[in-house]
Amino acid sequence: MSLRDKRQKEFADTWIKKGKNGILNLCPRFGKIYTTINILESIIPKSIIIAYPDTKIKDAWKADFEKRGYDDSNVTYTTHVSLKKYVEKQFDLIVIDEIHLLSEAQIDSLKEMLDNHNFFAKTKGYFLGLTGTLSKWTEKDLKQKLGISVLATYPIEQAIDEGVIVDYQITVLTVPLDNTKKQKYKDKVRTEKQQFDSYSWIINDLERRNKNTMFLRLARMRIIQNSIAKRDKTKQLLARFSDERILVFCGVISIAESLGISSHHSKVKDSESEFQDFCDGKTNHLSVVKIGNTGVTYKSLNKVIINYFDSNAENLAQKINRCMAMEYNNPEKKAKIFIISTDEEVEQRWLSKALEFFDKSKIKFIKSKVYETGNN
Repeated sequence: MSLRDKRQKEFADTWIKKGKNGILNLCPRFGKIYTTINILESIIPKSIIIAYPDTKIKDAWKADFEKRGYDDSNVTYTTHVSLKKYVEKQFDLIVIDEIHLLSEAQIDSLKEMLDNHNFFAKTKGYFLGLTGTLSKWTEKDLKQKLGISVLATYPIEQAIDEGVIVDYQITVLTVPLDNTKKQKYKDKVRTEKQQFDSYSWIINDLERRNKNTMFLRLARMRIIQNSIAKRDKTKQLLARFSDERILVFCGVISIAESLGISSHHSKVKDSESEFQDFCDGKTNHLSVVKIGNTGVTYKSLNKVIINYFDSNAENLAQKINRCMAMEYNNPEKKAKIFIISTDEEVEQRWLSKALEFFDKSKIKFIKSKVYETGNN
């Protein structure tokens, strides 16, 4: 039995011994589905519902059930969005995969479901929440709203020390917003830097007068999502690693489609085969938007470029961990993550919050120029 197998059994046993109602916070790439199968084989529930944020995660569950020879005929599969359809139905076990991604409305549906099951009287069923990236704020929120606690945690650094996932190096490339190419912003023609500064001035003025700035902040965020400077630095990295496999996470479709590589997102109906080819290791470069953060395994991948991020540490950790799976034919593998950020204070603050889960000694910051030819 490998150490990974041993840990999976240990965490399954911990969940059972601690009352069969709670969250397992086990680092990404560890094997949460196999841990769950260990639980199912021990408690033998007659009816199970498994909820997940993305339909691709269903494929991962079914694939692992098949590998382990587990009969899933008693499993109801659903998305987080569709949880509300099942609030009146009874199950022996409710499993919420990637529980940290539940929206407020989905948390309300889950609370109604748990109340209907009378879970906390410990008479009608069990609950298992699964995550690999749970911030302190989200943990507190789930505890307050659902009464559900974390029963066990397996952090990233421990998994690296034990050889369950690979080590990593994060390189943050900081670039200034473009101040040469003019674009149309409604009735104004400005560079992205000029427009960003304009929004910032108005936001600061409104804040001084205690006015609402939410919509202006969203507009300013879209400049960062669509940044020419960040796009061009991404393209430079892709050219540098032209013969290596790289997954690129973008914030908007227009940037994903402008990189000169295959892209996969909600508006590309015929890209499923390209996405699967990349997952299977048949192609080198792929850009994605709001897809592929969770529940997908990419073969032979050790480089990720993050073109856009927000301040959510859970979201960034999921992206980074896509390339941290252990490959037994490549024991010296080290994940290399490139995060492209502007030098604007607001995005630097997002980045500081987003890197919560990672060892600061493994993060390198480089001030970069978009069109330089060095080896950043």
